[in-house]
Amino acid sequence: MAEAAETQTESKGSKKTLILFGVALLVAIGASVGGTIMFLGVGDETAPEAAVAPTPDKAIYHSLRPAFIINYVTGSKPRFLQAELTVMARNPAVIEAMIDHMPLVRSSIVTYLTDQDFFELQTQAGKESLREGIRALVDELLLREEQIQGVESVLLTNFVLQ
Repeated sequence: MAEAAETQTESKGSKKTLILFGVALLVAIGASVGGTIMFLGVGDETAPEAAVAPTPDKAIYHSLRPAFIINYVTGSKPRFLQAELTVMARNPAVIEAMIDHMPLVRSSIVTYLTDQDFFELQTQAGKESLREGIRALVDELLLREEQIQGVESVLLTNFVLQ
């Protein structure tokens, strides 16, 4: 009978140990999940939106074809410029407005190119100045005609001086 009582006590002791181990395991799992949620901020609706960096819109390119051909007279020798330009913007409405007013845009660019000094265009600084001037010109035209701006850059895709 003593053996039966001892077996029953051991059985109760192992059950208590098993239950305590199970509770400890559940507490550990709960703490782990809770810590992970707090660390990752899952479900945190009050997170500051400044932490999320805005993604820039994709660049949109529009080629101004055909190429611009400008005649210059320098001294007694005729010279010419052939330039292919591409406009870059991030807002599709800017490109659409430019396409809608393409005759005005092209005419203004031809006038602007004609007013440039042929020898200055041969330098890198002259080309950069030309690109920025055309960008500002197109932006100004679009602002005047459509109340929209956003031409980010004008690219020289082909530039020949003779």
